Amino acid sequence: MEKFIIYSKEYRQRYVQFMKYLQTIGYSEGSCKTYATGVRDFLHWLEKQKATLTEVEESDIENFYTYLQLRPGVNTGTTLSESRIGSHMYAVTLFFQCQQALDELEVNPMNVAYPRAYRHTRENLISLQDIQQLYAECQTAKQQAILGLIYGCGLRREEAVKLDAKDIHFKNKMLYVREGKGGRKRCVPLGDKIATDLKNYYYEERPGELNRTHTDSMQAFMINKHGTRMQGYTYLNEIKKLLHQACLNERITIHHFRHAIATHLLESGMKLEHVKDFLGHKSIETTQIYTHITTAQIKKTTAYGITALPV
Repeated sequence: MEKFIIYSKEYRQRYVQFMKYLQTIGYSEGSCKTYATGVRDFLHWLEKQKATLTEVEESDIENFYTYLQLRPGVNTGTTLSESRIGSHMYAVTLFFQCQQALDELEVNPMNVAYPRAYRHTRENLISLQDIQQLYAECQTAKQQAILGLIYGCGLRREEAVKLDAKDIHFKNKMLYVREGKGGRKRCVPLGDKIATDLKNYYYEERPGELNRTHTDSMQAFMINKHGTRMQGYTYLNEIKKLLHQACLNERITIHHFRHAIATHLLESGMKLEHVKDFLGHKSIETTQIYTHITTAQIKKTTAYGITALPV
């Protein structure tokens, strides 16, 4: 399989500048390697188009995105995943930001509305209106509590499964994730609506399903109809019911809700670093890729406002 070799002396110089730029602004070694791959791929592709950087237009960016969708992976031979394509596109975004910072370019071609297939991916699939519609379809306190955990608190599926009753402090309106991804702990503030929904489930529905002879049942926050700790497939089944009733896309998964809450929090004014902490990401670079936000959007996020969400 062909490697992404850069033959042009100018492009090799720009690539070296880019790597120094990433190190200067504080990206980790792992992130530098990841973004280096994306930029090498882009410059290699650009050479084959016989185009210079000053000639690149929005249509070229769209063509590169289409190319990424079609080309096989170097190591796998299969088409690139959605997350890999997103990482490459973000790398190109950083590359052109670097060129502007060095006064090499006057116009940034990445100021582009991506093709439909790129815009309508997981992070943009669920709107605030969709969330409100899902809440309107809830028939039990348990369903409202599930939405509160996977959307309002942004929990991963395994984090929701492992959640114990002791991890939620209603008085302080705080939820504690004892063991998130990578073993990381975090504290999640509860908005009034979410705190009320979780409390209603805990005091009104949960006692009727508890198996008081089963230790794990007593410890778990969410209980299934059999009186044991609710598992991931049960969370998903409940979500599928609500999606069907609300006539929304039933391909939506639990992880889509993390994309949704991240996007909605940024739109409501929460700072990027606070969204990072809220989601439990190790690095801010992950949050940037996860939400596909631009530098302009980052500058607009000025307030920590989780309770501003209208649900």
